Amino acid sequence: MKNLTLLLSALFAFTACKQSSTSREVPENIKMAFVQSHPHAVILKWNDEPPFWEVKYKEATEKGAVSYDKNAVITETELVITKDLLPNGTTIPDYIKVNYPKEKIQGYEKITTASGMITYEIQITGQEIVFDVNGKYLLEEKD
Repeated sequence: MKNLTLLLSALFAFTACKQSSTSREVPENIKMAFVQSHPHAVILKWNDEPPFWEVKYKEATEKGAVSYDKNAVITETELVITKDLLPNGTTIPDYIKVNYPKEKIQGYEKITTASGMITYEIQITGQEIVFDVNGKYLLEEKD
């Protein structure tokens, strides 16, 4: 029964995949790697970001994204978090208030690279502001 559930989840995930690109199909090894690691997830979207593939998903109360290389190896994970999960209390929100006074925070993400490096991305209009695990400002990225 467990194998049947996994198979049905995999079939649903394959048919529910939305691609951002019509030029490349999501490779089967990458689809399968995601389904094996997140068998109960709902795939929201596949993004073709050569040479990587990113899958945005929702699973129970978790929402995030996983990026894979061509060998279906995870290169990065993104997890949507709440403000209370940021490092050093109000350090990051206070930094945003001071340095981006006209902006409203739109979201928080915890980013983990394959090497285990963790950063936090704060979304504001058209940008992501990146901080280290201690809440220290690192850089701005266009969204």
